[in-house]
Order: sequence, then structure tokens, then C-alpha cells
Amino acid sequence: MDFSIAPHVADIRDKIDAFVEAHLLPLEADPASFDAHENIRLDLLDDLRARARAQGLWCLQLREETGGGVLNKVGMAVAYEAMNRSIFGPACFNSAAPDDGNMMLLEALGTPAQKDRWLKPIVAGDVRSAFVMTEPHPGGGSDPGMMLTTATRDGGDYVIHGHKWFITGADEAAHFILLARTSDDPRRGHTAFLFHRDDPGWKITRRIPIMGPEEHGGHCELAFDGLRIPAANVLLEEGRGMKVTQTRLGPARLTHCMRWLGLAKRSVEIATAYAETREGFGIRLADRESVQVMLGDLAAGIETGRLLTMKAAWEIDRGGYAQKEISMA
Repeated sequence: MDFSIAPHVADIRDKIDAFVEAHLLPLEADPASFDAHENIRLDLLDDLRARARAQGLWCLQLREETGGGVLNKVGMAVAYEAMNRSIFGPACFNSAAPDDGNMMLLEALGTPAQKDRWLKPIVAGDVRSAFVMTEPHPGGGSDPGMMLTTATRDGGDYVIHGHKWFITGADEAAHFILLARTSDDPRRGHTAFLFHRDDPGWKITRRIPIMGPEEHGGHCELAFDGLRIPAANVLLEEGRGMKVTQTRLGPARLTHCMRWLGLAKRSVEIATAYAETREGFGIRLADRESVQVMLGDLAAGIETGRLLTMKAAWEIDRGGYAQKEISMA
């Protein structure tokens, strides 16, 4: 295994580090920078996105011909960790979930026409997107075989009926990727579709409260009652929805790990700085062995997570699926 960082990746990492330090960390310290859902205000985000794009730090997870960078998966791990040293980072670089995973999916499986219609506006930062799969009980959650949302063929269209929830980003998304059942075949019974926010026949019934900061667009419950989707908007082909799902969710699990490493590292930085200045009973916290052990354990855990994440990324770069490695990371 070789996790050495190529010079161009190190250069990108250094640029991201400087961007986060100069532009994002100061904003985090100001409560006025946050919106009502504990994320960065959209007016601030627009300016920061323009700065990131100007510095060549935009959509680094995509291929150059799509409008992205020059990173393999190991390079992505390095860049994503650096981005998420600030909770504002991923959105500023257009590498935040769920858009980053949706962009990579459309890049991998979309037809040329679908890429023009559905991918390019997300890459440009003009729209946001959502991946619509999870259902309330008794529908499909972690087991998509239980999916109850149906897509029935009607001439040149599919008609959608069903119920989804905890759909990340849906409240502000314009482009949606929907999983629905097209037959009872256990392996080829699901199909992925593309639809637009303005299409009639569906609605957001509520924005679901969650613990902690939200992605832009929250986590929403959706109802479908006769949404018509043209057959041209089938992603891959009818019955290949599980292939679409695995292509979408496998790498996305790993990119979450990459980002969380950045947050974890930042958290230890904050804890260490506090321990070095806080005194109690005439001694700094940093000089207490118990605190040193705790900080050391945290650092070791982060390094373990980084190695597992890098190994999974390395396996993907070698052409493997890295299912076991992604699960462990």
C-alpha cells in the first residue's frame, strides 16, 4: 500500500488549508454567520463559492472534463479532510453531501443528454440536488427490498405513487434522483428516475427536525401522488435501480468518513488549545496525565480512521469495490 501524496495533491491541500484558515474559521466564530438551521448563511456562501472557484478548488471530486479537479480517491481523502476542518467547508467547495455523491453518480451513469440536463447545473452551483430512497415503516429503509413506492409504466411515462422521508437537502433541491419499484423481481425490481422540483404530482409534507446542524435543505418527508416522469429520465435502465444505489452510496459513505476526519481533527485542536490555557488547582489541564491520555487516545483514533479511509480509497483507485474497507472505515 502506498498512501504517498502526489505533489499536485499536496498543493491542493495547502490551498484548501489556507482558504479555510483565512475565510472560514473567522466566520465560524461569528454567530451572525449561521442561518436558522445552524449552517452558513446563503448570502455568505455565494461569495465564498466564487472565491473557491477562482482558486481552482471547485468540485474536486469530479473529472476535469466534467468541470472538476485532478484527484483520485486517495487525493479526495486528503482534500476532503482539509475542507471539513470547518463545518462550512464542503458547501463552499461544492463538495458537500448530497450534491457531491449525486454529481459523481450522474457523471458515472448518466447519458450525455442527462448530464447536460441534470448534472451540469449542479456542477455550476446553480441548483442543489437530493437522493430520494428512504421510506417510513413498513417501507424500505436500510433494506431497499421493502420499498413500497411504485413507478407504473403509462405510455412514454412512469407514474409515481408513494411516500419517502429523511430526504437530505430536499427543501432546497431542484434536481432529484428517485428510487421506486417497477416490478416484484427481488434483484431487478427497482428503477432510478430523474425529476425536477417543478414537476407536478408530488410535494414536501414537512421538514423533519433533527439533532445538530442541518445540510442546506434539511431532511424532508415527501409524498408522491401521480408524478409523471418521462422514460428518457430513467437513470441507467429499468430494473437497474440497485446498481444505481450501490454506485451512489458506496463511495458516498467513504466521503463522509473523509469529511468527518477533518471535523475530528479540528475538535482535538480546540480541545488541546483549551487544555493548554485552562488551569485548575494551580496546574494546566494539559499537564495532567489523565487529560494527556484522553487527548492521545483521540489522536490515535483519528489516525486509525484516517488509515482505514485511505486504504479504502486506495482499493478503489486500484479498481476494487472496497466494500469491506468502506464498511470498516
